Amino acid sequence: MVTYEKIKSRVSETHWSKLYIFVAVLQCIIIVGLQSGICSQNTRQADLLPEPTSDNALQSVTSGNILQDAADRLGRIKWENIAFIGFQFWFVVMALDATVYQNTAEILALAIFNVICAILSALQVIDGVRWLDRINAIKPEIAYPLSIAEKIEISLSVTTLVFACIMSFLSYKMSKQFGWNIYKKIGADVKIQKMYRMFQFFVLALKIDIFIEFLVSLFYIIQRSLADSRSDEGSLEGATWFQIVCTILMLPMLYFARTAGSTESKGRMITFIVFQCIVLAHFALVFRKTFQPNNNWYTWIVLVWIGIAMDVATCVLGFICMRNFGEGLKPYVQRGAASKQDIETSNKAQEDNWQIDDD
Repeated sequence: MVTYEKIKSRVSETHWSKLYIFVAVLQCIIIVGLQSGICSQNTRQADLLPEPTSDNALQSVTSGNILQDAADRLGRIKWENIAFIGFQFWFVVMALDATVYQNTAEILALAIFNVICAILSALQVIDGVRWLDRINAIKPEIAYPLSIAEKIEISLSVTTLVFACIMSFLSYKMSKQFGWNIYKKIGADVKIQKMYRMFQFFVLALKIDIFIEFLVSLFYIIQRSLADSRSDEGSLEGATWFQIVCTILMLPMLYFARTAGSTESKGRMITFIVFQCIVLAHFALVFRKTFQPNNNWYTWIVLVWIGIAMDVATCVLGFICMRNFGEGLKPYVQRGAASKQDIETSNKAQEDNWQIDDD
C-alpha cells in the first residue's frame, strides 16, 4: 500500500531520485505554460478567420478556401495543445509512480515518450509556419496571433528538447539505481527476474492505456455526442451507447487487471483480456467513423492507431503474465506487509538451497 512515508523515502532515496522528480515537475510547469500560450493564440487566430465548412471536430476536410482551411486546422491544433498539456500532467504522475514502485520499464518508457514529445514539438513549429505563410499571403493584417504563437512554438521546441536530454540522462541513472534495488529484492534467480520484468511491462502498458486508451475514447465520445446532438435526430446512436459503456468501464478494468496480476488470478486476467477484445471492437468503430475520405486530421488518426496497438499489446502481455502464474513470482508483485513477509520467506528458502552440507 502506498503511504506518504513510502513516497517520501523513495523520492529522497538518492540525489538522482530527488533531481528526477524535481526536473519532471519543472518540465510540467514550463511546458504547460508554453502550450497554454500557444493554445490561446491559436484560438484567437481561429476567431479572426471565416467559419470552417465542417463543425465535426473528428474530421478535417479541405474546402479549397485557404482561410477556412486554416480555421479548421487551428481548431484541431487547439485539441492537440490540450493533449500536450494533459500529457505533461500524466508524465509527472507517471514519473512519481515509477520512482515509488521502482519500475525500470516505466522510467525508460517515459524517457522515450519525452523524446517523441520533443519531435512533435518541432513538427508543431513546421505546421504553424506553414499556416502562417498561407494566411500572410492572403490577409497579413489578421495573422498577428499566429505570428506570436510561432515564437512561442520555437521556444517550446527548444525547451522540450533540452528537457528530453536531461530526463534521458536522469532516466539512465534511475534505471541503474532500480536495477540494483530489484536485484536485492528478488535475488539472482534469472527466471524470476525475467518474469518480474515482463510483469513490469504489463503494468506499464496499463498505465499507458490510461492516457492513450481512456482519454482518446473519452474525447471521441464527447465529440461524437456533440455531433449527434446537432443532427436532425438529436439522439445517440446504438453504437455510441456501446462505446460510452466501454469508456466508463476502462479505468476500473485497468485497476482490475493490476489486481489480477498481483493476486495471480487467472479468472480475473481472462475477464480483463476479454474486455480488451471488446475495447478493440470499440476502437474499430472509432476508426471507421474517423477514417473517412478527405479526413486530413492525421494526428487524430495516428492516436487511434496507437490506441489499437496498445490494446493488442496489453492483451499479449496479460496473456504472457498469466502463463507465469504459479511460478514463484507472486510474493514480489504483491503489495503491503504480506508481500514483504512472503519475500523474506522466499529469499530464506533460496539461501537454504545454496547451503553446502558438510556431513
